[in-house]
Amino acid sequence: MRRSEREITSGDEIRAMLARESVVRVAFAVDSEPYIVPLSYGYDSARHALYLHTAMVGRKLDFAERNPRVCFEVEGPLVLRRADKACAWGLGYESLIGYGMLSEIVDAGEKALALSLLMRQQSGLESSWEFSASELCAVRVWQLTIESVTGKRTM
Repeated sequence: MRRSEREITSGDEIRAMLARESVVRVAFAVDSEPYIVPLSYGYDSARHALYLHTAMVGRKLDFAERNPRVCFEVEGPLVLRRADKACAWGLGYESLIGYGMLSEIVDAGEKALALSLLMRQQSGLESSWEFSASELCAVRVWQLTIESVTGKRTM
């Protein structure tokens, strides 16, 4: 990173941001074609993993099956810095960029646990979420195991 004073180096800060935010952008690459998609997620700090859910078929799944290694990005709040001169305007932000491996969760109990983590993160509720067998069969659930992550803050 060019400006090391802006780097987020604390593992606690990185984990807190992953636990606080709600949208991850996952970037896939196959051959010379990139593809990026925003997804809601749930974070499991014990496994240092993100949990995602998808439809049964789709372009991102085609990419994931061909190359499960992905890059991801999570961003925090944005603050527009206004100024009198155009080149003095700026954007304050914090973001994380990481790499990891996607793997599909097929066990019904593990799927329910992953979806519960996702619902907790999205809703902010510590509820005991329940999913019927038909609901579990209607979605695919993925674990994105984080291999590395770096952060930057310009706030």
